[in-house]
Amino acid sequence: MKILLADDEVNLRNALAAIIKHAGYEVTIASDGQEAVEKASEKAFDVMVFDVMMPRKTGIEALKEIREKGIKTPVLLLTAMSEIEDKINGLDSGADDYLTKPISMGELLARIRAAARRGSQSAETKTPVIINFSNVSLNTSNAELSAVNSISLAAREMRLLELLAGADGKPFTGDELFGKLWRDEPSTSPKVVEVYISYLRNKLRAVGALCTITGDPVSGYVLG
Repeated sequence: MKILLADDEVNLRNALAAIIKHAGYEVTIASDGQEAVEKASEKAFDVMVFDVMMPRKTGIEALKEIREKGIKTPVLLLTAMSEIEDKINGLDSGADDYLTKPISMGELLARIRAAARRGSQSAETKTPVIINFSNVSLNTSNAELSAVNSISLAAREMRLLELLAGADGKPFTGDELFGKLWRDEPSTSPKVVEVYISYLRNKLRAVGALCTITGDPVSGYVLG
């Protein structure tokens, strides 16, 4: 598996690269956002890992640029910022996942493996699938959510919305959703489900959807 790692902190970058190489993966290094864009444009990678705060171009600026180039490789963002708004900004820009520093090396490798699987499954999808509910359409080929307006979803957001849209009113508890979408990441807190439900509620509101996600982790979540 080929990984592009972009981080301007030399010591951290070297440590992350060593861990990733030790796991048996090929690592290409970029020291800033501009270099990340250039290397992402030169060759294909299975997963890209970008630090958010980098010179010349931030990780989010680099991410937006490669998405504009049509590069759909899964991207994992590394950030020291813990505010929900910052994470939403990264996901809205086309990131598939994020990790907040300080980073658990075991979790980083698990997230890379999960992102690679999602990327592989996406590449195998030949025909776009449109899921319609209420006044909303979800295009699973490009993760676009549309109603009055349109917005892009991160990969995990799309999978979560697909589950809820296909449940026909059956509630999913927080534990059930966590087991379906985060089963490969045992070090992740089950609270992550509530965070992603919040993301989706905001995005449904942003596109002018006539539906929302109701419920809670105990009684279960329902799209309706």
